Amino acid sequence: VRRGARCGRVWRPRAVGGAMPLSFWAIPATFASCSILFQVLCHRSGFQAELSCSRVSLVHHVLATIFGLLVHYRYSESVKTDDAALYAPSSDFHGAVLLQHFNIGYFLYDTVHVAVWDQRWMVHHLVAIAGYTSSEVANVYALANAVNTWITEIGSLMYSTYLIRRTEASYVAFCVMYTASRIYFAVWSLKVLRGAWNAVQGRSQFDFPAWAPYCTFLLQVSLLSVNVAFAATHCRKLWRRYVRGGDGAKARKED
Repeated sequence: VRRGARCGRVWRPRAVGGAMPLSFWAIPATFASCSILFQVLCHRSGFQAELSCSRVSLVHHVLATIFGLLVHYRYSESVKTDDAALYAPSSDFHGAVLLQHFNIGYFLYDTVHVAVWDQRWMVHHLVAIAGYTSSEVANVYALANAVNTWITEIGSLMYSTYLIRRTEASYVAFCVMYTASRIYFAVWSLKVLRGAWNAVQGRSQFDFPAWAPYCTFLLQVSLLSVNVAFAATHCRKLWRRYVRGGDGAKARKED
């Protein structure tokens, strides 16, 4: 077994005084908090289920974006280095691990809603959960996931804002800003893929499971593909709405 492919640092939950690490409890805490907020919005505020779900998602988008940016800033020197961002032990980046647990809790909660009435997001959620859980198992990639988080969540924040304020101007602003952010995401993804390639070639200074670089490649490409497909869908709608004026009403119905 060569350097950069050993399994000596596989993640395992560590008990401290018989208890799980504090950050781990962010998973059930986030799941419960999102579920309670959904119920409050449904039964106390009188919102319909779909609107309540979108409000909970908006709260997550805001918190995850802010948290992800803070983690990026806190560990900016490591983010600049492909190898450290991807394959340095996640346990070295406590903020990134906490953010990851927060996201796992949210996506587990929201997958319930997606399974019931909005299955078009199922692939996106499964890719996200797979990325976070594989990072947990290998004890790597949490920092890169934090960067993935703020980039993708800021796009989701744009979309949620548009859904709350459905105007022509807000739709155009969403399409332009979302597309620009996906271009940045593509640039970041190329950096991730380069780091994964270097790891496969044995040029990493860190230890990780032999499958980790391949998982990194597959999940990053999947996440990028989902985001690019979503951007392309709305760019086509924008094209039909403003360039092919005859299809404008149909495009508005599809939003």
